[in-house]
Amino acid sequence: MRVFSFQYTRKSSIIHKIDPRAKLVYLILFTILVVYYSNPIILFLIFLSSIPMVVLGKVIDRWKISIRSALFFIIFIFIFNFIGIFWSTGSLEYSIILSIAMSIRFIALISIFSAFFLTTSPEDLMQSMVQLKIPYEYALTFNMSMRFVPTLTRELQIIMDAQKSRGLELERGNILQKVRKYIPILVPLIINSFRRAEMIADAMESRAFGASKERTSFYTLTMGRKDYIFIIVSFISFFAILSLKLFFGIG
Repeated sequence: MRVFSFQYTRKSSIIHKIDPRAKLVYLILFTILVVYYSNPIILFLIFLSSIPMVVLGKVIDRWKISIRSALFFIIFIFIFNFIGIFWSTGSLEYSIILSIAMSIRFIALISIFSAFFLTTSPEDLMQSMVQLKIPYEYALTFNMSMRFVPTLTRELQIIMDAQKSRGLELERGNILQKVRKYIPILVPLIINSFRRAEMIADAMESRAFGASKERTSFYTLTMGRKDYIFIIVSFISFFAILSLKLFFGIG
């Protein structure tokens, strides 16, 4: 099983050159739409709306890895939602439709966040957060989290490959047996995560992090015409999809 690929790759595409604050507006608006709607058709349209960003950003290969990884979790989301909804309502048709909607909602979120993080530099995102008057400590924590997730996914893939080479068969057995087989993978992953967190804490302490309250920036981000056009297009798309329910009763 391939793991999610949210690691930023520097490229000279149109989407890469857009200001992180403009792309953050897109992320927030379309996340609201995904949470607001429960119609599988509308959710699928929202999922399709993220594909132009992926194509223009030239990150379709890494985006495909994230989508393929999401398919593994979609099965569990569909099964658990179907059991819970059918248990509470007793309606087979309603349970199937809503379970499909929950599955599409998950993959739509993965697609939107993947398009955002694959085309947004962590340094530029942190600088934009600082310019938005977000405290530097919070911006740094978020930036480190962005850097930590790709490292964690790489380690997860390495540990899985190492355990498979030792004879661990993750694909065989029922659901409970598969869950037990992931214990030898999660334990070393958690231990390595604690070790890395301790190393980062020691490195920050050795550099006297937090000793000075006044900070200066090497560069500042400025919004250009293409950034405002991107924000306008994002709002137009947002209200167009939102109007399907507000004015036409769809969704």
